[in-house]
Amino acid sequence: MTLLRKDLTNIASLACIQGANAILPIFIFPYVLHLFGSAKFSDLVVSEAVSLIILAVVLYSYEVNGVSRVVSSYARGGIAAASNVYCEIFFSRIIIWLVCAIAVLISGFFLQEQFFFSLLCWMLVPLSFIFQSTYFYQSIENNLPVAVFTLISRLSCCLVVFLFLKAEDPVYFLPLIVGGCYLAGGLASSIYLKAALGLKYISVSFSRLWECLHEGKDIFFGNIAVVLFRDSNLLVLSFFSVSPAAIASYSVVEKLIKAFQALIRPLNQFFFTRAIHSLRDENAPGPGAFVKVMKLTWMQLAALATILSGFIIIWLMFNDYLEFLRSYPNKQLMAGLFLFMTIGVFFGVANFMLGTAGLNNLNSKKYYAKVLILTGVVTVSACVTLTSIWGVYGAAISFVLGELILFTLITTKYLKA
Repeated sequence: MTLLRKDLTNIASLACIQGANAILPIFIFPYVLHLFGSAKFSDLVVSEAVSLIILAVVLYSYEVNGVSRVVSSYARGGIAAASNVYCEIFFSRIIIWLVCAIAVLISGFFLQEQFFFSLLCWMLVPLSFIFQSTYFYQSIENNLPVAVFTLISRLSCCLVVFLFLKAEDPVYFLPLIVGGCYLAGGLASSIYLKAALGLKYISVSFSRLWECLHEGKDIFFGNIAVVLFRDSNLLVLSFFSVSPAAIASYSVVEKLIKAFQALIRPLNQFFFTRAIHSLRDENAPGPGAFVKVMKLTWMQLAALATILSGFIIIWLMFNDYLEFLRSYPNKQLMAGLFLFMTIGVFFGVANFMLGTAGLNNLNSKKYYAKVLILTGVVTVSACVTLTSIWGVYGAAISFVLGELILFTLITTKYLKA
């Protein structure tokens, strides 16, 4: 009973973290589009798209291999042993963030002023994730504290935006508010690790940091490829000078899709560690390993279908009754794009379990990295081609196409083994 209570608490905490992270796309971005207008908003979301790529670079591979490293070190030597891994990851990420920050500062000579200030403020978000260290809480199966800090910081962000942000404010005010609130939550999480859990900060040599970066390079390149085919569509749309209204509409849909993904991510994270345990007797991908992972995946897909059904019912019930929804610009376009792009989310759940949780722990990191890079290149190429023909519809098609291609390549590795 105690173990069940602990599992339920961890799942609820992970759900709280993802739910809190979903507050931004579900509530703030649609509100800010309504407040700022399409032209001003499109500049904001393009700078945020760049910051998401920077976030993926800063997080490196540690959201995946960091979990497995902390799990093994914590089981072997408790918090003292886990502190070594934490410091290696923390200092590696800080160095990467500093390099990215310098690159952003240099780019300021070539960027439009408001865009540059927005991008500079968005840099606070990757920094907040460094201090937040959600992977560490997940590894020691104690997610409640970080869930509390995340929820408080995100709610504070919402309140500040709704109460104080004005239509005439500079566009960079939003990322400054978001980044500041996120960073406060991250610092609180970091302080708790040291004060309450006894985490120790230990010096790490540059040679060891380089070794850590080298160890995770396959996963990192795979992650960058994922960012290319999941988060670069807005950049492609802006490159083709698609109308600000269309870019704004697509960006809100993309945020809603990310929120939809965030709702199922607690189960992803919970079953991630379960998948690692279930594959201990498997040395390579094969039909047996495929069955084991899919047993942990079907219930996630069922939960996702249930959530989507709830979304559709709520939309049908309130679409014509709430003034905000009734008068919202381009809502039919956005509803159609959202429904179509949810197909990719279902494939994305399976890809996470079979690829990130599966292949990375079945001695197939290099294969997984290669198929991610291949998928990224093909999908970005498809996005460029399709967007030039069909605009935002082409971007939506390329999003789903990327997940489908990746699923096919991953499944082939299991079933042909």
